[in-house]
Amino acid sequence: MGKFEPKKILVPVDFSEFSREALISAAEIAGLRGAKLTVVHIMVEPQSSVPYEVYIDWKKVKGDIQTDAERLLDDMMLKACVSEKAGKCLVWGEPATVINETAERGDFDLIVMATHGRTGLTRFFMGSVAENVIRHAHCPVLVMRNPD
Repeated sequence: MGKFEPKKILVPVDFSEFSREALISAAEIAGLRGAKLTVVHIMVEPQSSVPYEVYIDWKKVKGDIQTDAERLLDDMMLKACVSEKAGKCLVWGEPATVINETAERGDFDLIVMATHGRTGLTRFFMGSVAENVIRHAHCPVLVMRNPD
C-alpha cells in the first residue's frame, strides 16, 4: 500500500467547538499535504411541532436559517484561519447523507469531522452522524473526538 496523500479534504461542521477543532486539524493536514480544503455545513429542514394550525412563513424561516448559517460559517472559518484557503458550501438535507453525497460527488479523498461522543440513551435517540458517515463513505474518514 502506498503513502496516503489526500488532495481534497471535506470538513463538515456544526458550529460546535468540537467541529472548530476538527477544522483546525484538517487545515493542518491540508497544509502539510498541499490538499484543497472544503468546509460544509448541512442545514436541517425546519419542522413545526405545534399540534394546531399556525401560519408559518417557511420560506422566511429557511432564509433566516441560511443567513445565520452563512454568518456562522464565515465566522468559524475566520477564527480557524482558513477563510482564504478553503472553499465552503451550505446544503439543506440530512447530515450523514449529504456529507457522503458531497464527498463522493466532489471526489474528496478524506473527510475530517468531529463527533460529540454521545453514548447510551442519548446516542440511541439521536443517532450518530459520524457513525453513519463512516459506514457509508467512499473515502477514509478521520473522526476527531473531544479528549474530555
